[in-house]
Amino acid sequence: MKNKVNIIMEKGGIMNYVGIDLHKKFMHLHCCDENMNESSLRIENDEKEVNKFFVPLQNNCKAGVEATGNWYWLVDLLQSLNIEVHLANPLQTKAIAYARVKNDKVDSKTLAYLLKNDLLPTCWIPDREQRNNRDMLRIRARLVRMNTVCKNIIRSIMGKFNITPPYTNIWGSLGREFLMGLSLGMPYDEIVKNLLVIIDDLTVQINDWDKRIQEQVVLSEAAQQLLTVPGVGKIWALTILYETGPIERFYSAKSYIAYAGLAPKTWETGGKYRNGHLCKQANMYLKYAYIEVATVAVKARDLDSVLRLYYHRLVKRKGKGVAKVALARKIAMIVYYMLRGRIDYATCMARRRVAG
Repeated sequence: MKNKVNIIMEKGGIMNYVGIDLHKKFMHLHCCDENMNESSLRIENDEKEVNKFFVPLQNNCKAGVEATGNWYWLVDLLQSLNIEVHLANPLQTKAIAYARVKNDKVDSKTLAYLLKNDLLPTCWIPDREQRNNRDMLRIRARLVRMNTVCKNIIRSIMGKFNITPPYTNIWGSLGREFLMGLSLGMPYDEIVKNLLVIIDDLTVQINDWDKRIQEQVVLSEAAQQLLTVPGVGKIWALTILYETGPIERFYSAKSYIAYAGLAPKTWETGGKYRNGHLCKQANMYLKYAYIEVATVAVKARDLDSVLRLYYHRLVKRKGKGVAKVALARKIAMIVYYMLRGRIDYATCMARRRVAG
């Protein structure tokens, strides 16, 4: 006797909708067609198994996959089979389709139903080259943050013993001699020496990735326009572009700022309104990029007068920390209009002044 999966596959010309709950070693599939014939099954994360299920559905199938950490291979495989793939936003999907009972079968069924009714909240799917370039920039950013963590541990150890280094740059040759000459006793001497070795190794890797990025990633016209923004260098221009993706997917500057994690949480009740900390449900790589751009811009001598006045005005009222985040938010808004209009920084600021 034929099962429901085979019945659905034999009905040529009918659009099928497949929800895929993807895990590390297996996936749960729920398939429904336009006539609401349904089937559900679990298969291993094996290309042969995936082909066996999807090949009969070629050209008459849409698949919804939740954006987990291992979606690359599956999306590439389905697209090679001419399957229309939609990458679901996990957070928004849960907000739309809350269920008291949550398991793999329910999750895949939810994805299939939302996809069928055109209600599935989706994410941008970059192509292979874009993913490769984005991941190079991401691994570099992670190495830089690891390097910063190691340096902060050394600074905290010096703080424990009330040690003030005689050099502004303690990571240079003179500063390194000072750190190696510290006598703090066990285990701190070993900790500092080990961390310095790790810092050296990470620095070599960061420089190597910088070289690879310089050689392999071509500066597009949009990237060259971003280089005109105060504080933006090549690495940050490329990071902003590859983490942002098509700017048209953001309907306003506010939605883009929220995606970049620079919009504060808000509470409003009974006519009372207050802002909180920045939202963590965002693209943290993009947030990190804009914070770093703002940090560099603040120190730049040629900082645009509008940005300088904006920053110093907030420093007096809110302090340096809040002012830096606000500056990063303003830069992100400017970048949004630059990418939308395909213009450079000077042209964007001139248009913004005219607009009021």
